[in-house]
Amino acid sequence: MAKKTTLDDLAVMLTKQGKEVHELTQSVEHVVSAVGNIEEKMGTKDQLIALHTQVNSIERQLRGMRHVKLEDRVAAIEEEVFGEAHA
Repeated sequence: MAKKTTLDDLAVMLTKQGKEVHELTQSVEHVVSAVGNIEEKMGTKDQLIALHTQVNSIERQLRGMRHVKLEDRVAAIEEEVFGEAHA
């Protein structure tokens, strides 16, 4: 014969399920909070484009400086080898 479910049995089951639902809700809230934190720390597409533009500009400036340095070094070597250049 099947056991009859009493009101006390129902109360225990509902309490257990309520606890599980509460724990699940807390877990979801934690995940949502973590995603929010990640979004705050990530840059927008426009910010990333601006940063990329700045990096490219700095790289161009460095290449230009390197080119000038090489020209200066070549001029110094030419002067050392051939004497002072006459313009």
